[in-house]
Amino acid sequence: MSKTTQKWDKNQEKEFKEKLNKIFNNKIAFAIKKSSKNPLEAGNNLGNLLKNLDKEIVEIITPRAVKKWASSKTIHKWEKILKDPQMVLELREIGKSIANSMRPIAGNKFALWVTEILNAYFQIEKISLKAITKGRVKSELSSKFIRKLKGGKVTRDYKPDIDIVIIKRNERNDPVAIISAKTTLAERIMQTITWHRYLESVPEEFSKIKLFLVTAWETFEAGTNKERVQELDGVYVCNKNVKEYGKIKLFSKIGKDLKKLL
Repeated sequence: MSKTTQKWDKNQEKEFKEKLNKIFNNKIAFAIKKSSKNPLEAGNNLGNLLKNLDKEIVEIITPRAVKKWASSKTIHKWEKILKDPQMVLELREIGKSIANSMRPIAGNKFALWVTEILNAYFQIEKISLKAITKGRVKSELSSKFIRKLKGGKVTRDYKPDIDIVIIKRNERNDPVAIISAKTTLAERIMQTITWHRYLESVPEEFSKIKLFLVTAWETFEAGTNKERVQELDGVYVCNKNVKEYGKIKLFSKIGKDLKKLL
């Protein structure tokens, strides 16, 4: 494959990220405003909101991928892609770049959206809780879930996917729940379930922390996951097509369950 002659500098990358952030921030702000009486209602549509952004995001990511991967020799030949082995090879890299950008962008933004909705809900309802995605409390939780023997040897790492931590608004910022936020479940569902089983083995101060799962697209219509997730303290789906069953609920119902943690 010939070397690319197109340049994608730090300024372009910065503008690219700022444009993406603006799109995501505007979307969630509008969704929360539209559901101002109960911000949790916005959470019921996060799955669709992410899907509806696909076209808009791809239109931004694709030019970036082309400039990063396509050579000046072949850019003008895109219409002949099927006849040009060189372009087919480059298209593979462009497609890979788009896919690799879409997955983490959607996943990271999904957790932030859930956090914003929860905090908006806490504020309106005057609930003394706060959702966080970073900071001292989260760092301490991560370290406490690692059990060690004498001599410092790590025996087991009980650390779950701590995407969001729900803390009490008090002097100690006591953590009361961990939320694992996933756009899709795939094979990672068993990791979350296993971590829940291990909670009773971690230091006593953390053993009563609830472990919730929030997912964007899973509707739990069928399959083994429907039964497996019943081991968790709560499963909330940002999709109105969800088939509620046991601990599997529509996202907006998370508010009632979080109030129980006070």
